[in-house]
Amino acid sequence: MAFYLGNHGNIRLRRGNPIEIGTFKALISPDDINTALNRLGVENAVDNLVTGDRIVFSTTDNRRLDFIPDTNFGDPEFIQTQGADQLVTQSGDSFFSNGLTTDDFTAFVNVNAVGGLRLFPTFADAINNDRSNEITLDPFTNEPIEVHLDVRDTQYNVLGNVSGYEFNTSRDAIDVTALSDKYKQQYDAGLLSGSGRIECSFDYTTTDTKEAPIIMLQTIQRLDVGCGFDLALYLTDQEIIPDVANVFYLTTAVTTSTGISVDAGGVVSCTIDFVTTGEIRLIIGRPDAYILKEDADRIQIEQSLDFLLQEVTD
Repeated sequence: MAFYLGNHGNIRLRRGNPIEIGTFKALISPDDINTALNRLGVENAVDNLVTGDRIVFSTTDNRRLDFIPDTNFGDPEFIQTQGADQLVTQSGDSFFSNGLTTDDFTAFVNVNAVGGLRLFPTFADAINNDRSNEITLDPFTNEPIEVHLDVRDTQYNVLGNVSGYEFNTSRDAIDVTALSDKYKQQYDAGLLSGSGRIECSFDYTTTDTKEAPIIMLQTIQRLDVGCGFDLALYLTDQEIIPDVANVFYLTTAVTTSTGISVDAGGVVSCTIDFVTTGEIRLIIGRPDAYILKEDADRIQIEQSLDFLLQEVTD
């Protein structure tokens, strides 16, 4: 029998919410665009967005997302040669190589203290505020543009400074006792639910691609888009112990409470309580962030999958 130490696991988070609740609206006016700092002012951004969030901007305005240069929607040279208006599908909608139209756009955001957004193509660029890779903004005129902002994510990131976690699952027992029965009977196909607690040392700095524990304290304060996230709780991680398989719980959850402990001469720590909101799966040996191929290579999440062969018949 093998025994495993608790420090052989970790926690990975993927930000985001169900589409029906993970959206809020904002009016973007010409005065909200600061081209010198490449900052976009968005109402209620402070209450809903966190640095590192992947946001999908969309609009039904005829002017489309006028503050985003067309070169950000596909191959700049191709668009410059053909013209953005010439790139159309059979349905008549504008189409670009990343699958988005000029009615919608996706980027990772860096949020300042007053809710100003700076847009970046990757998570690492956003959390490190790497201005060499920032997405430029264009000024526009006339009336404000109504924009929908959806919080979405594409990958799991390791939660840093975790000292321990607890996860419990329970199944409701349905009482099927009839009036004439002398013994209580239970039916075992009740609803399955989960809850847990994460304990970690407090840290508000984020480097590389790790999530800082402050993200859990910020998530519960999202007023309009909710506090949901996808959660992978690793018991064993192959990246830490190469000769064992990945064993982890995979579920969606919402933060229900957070606490901070500040002791004189001690490390500032925080606890996060959560409950699951969807399917709970215990997975053994299956990688969660890439697609398996016949060779040993991985397909990066942000990489185009157009080269994958598809079945042409059933």
